[in-house]
Amino acid sequence: MDYVDALVRLGRVTAEQWGLVTAEQAEQAGVDAACLDGLVRSGVLAVVGTRVFQLAGAPLPAHLDIKVAWLRREPGTPAWQRLTGNSGVISHSSACRLHGLGDLPVGTVEMFAATGTAGAGVRVHHEPGPGPEQITVVDGLPVTTVGRTITDLLHTGLDGGHVGGVVADAARLGLLDLRSLAQQVAVFAPAYGLPASASGHDLISRLLADAGEQAPAPVVG
Repeated sequence: MDYVDALVRLGRVTAEQWGLVTAEQAEQAGVDAACLDGLVRSGVLAVVGTRVFQLAGAPLPAHLDIKVAWLRREPGTPAWQRLTGNSGVISHSSACRLHGLGDLPVGTVEMFAATGTAGAGVRVHHEPGPGPEQITVVDGLPVTTVGRTITDLLHTGLDGGHVGGVVADAARLGLLDLRSLAQQVAVFAPAYGLPASASGHDLISRLLADAGEQAPAPVVG
C-alpha cells in the first residue's frame, strides 16, 4: 500500500478521534504494521503513546495522556463507539482536569473500568463504578459527572483543601447543585473531622473553609 492511500484510510479514524489512531485501528483500516512503521520512520506519523500515533505537525490535543490511556483500554474500537463507558470512564483527578476543576496533582491517569489492569501511569478503579446517569461526555471522552467525581474524591480520602477547591470551582461555573451534593456527601462528614450528626452542608462548608473559600448559602443536608 502506498503512503497516500494509507493516510486516507487513517484520516477516516483520526478525523473523529483527536487526530489519533491506534495500531489496532490502523490494522482494521487496512494499514499493516510495515506501512505504519514506514509512516513513523518518514516522519508522517508521530508516536505519542504505546501503539498510539498522531499525524505529525498537527497540534497536540488537550489532555493527551488521558486520551492515550483511555484509547489503550480497548484499542481496536473507535472512540465514538465507546461513549457509554463500558470500556472505561475517566474519573477522580483526571475527571477534574477534564471538567476544569480544582488544582489536583497531575500525573496518574485515573478511570473506572470493570475489568483489566492498569498500565504505567494509569490507575484503574473497579466496581462499584458510575451508573449511566453519573457519566457525561467531555471532549469526546466518557467522564464521571461533577457530583460523582466529588463523591469519588471524598471516598478516597483526598484532603479537604483539594476537594474544597473542586467544589468551589464547580459552584462558580454553575456545574453543581449544592443541595443535591449535600445529600450525597453527608456520610463522609466523620472522615473529615465532623461529628456523625453533621449534615452534608456542614461538610461542604468545612471543605470550602479548608480551601480558603467562602461557604455557600445554607442548603438542606
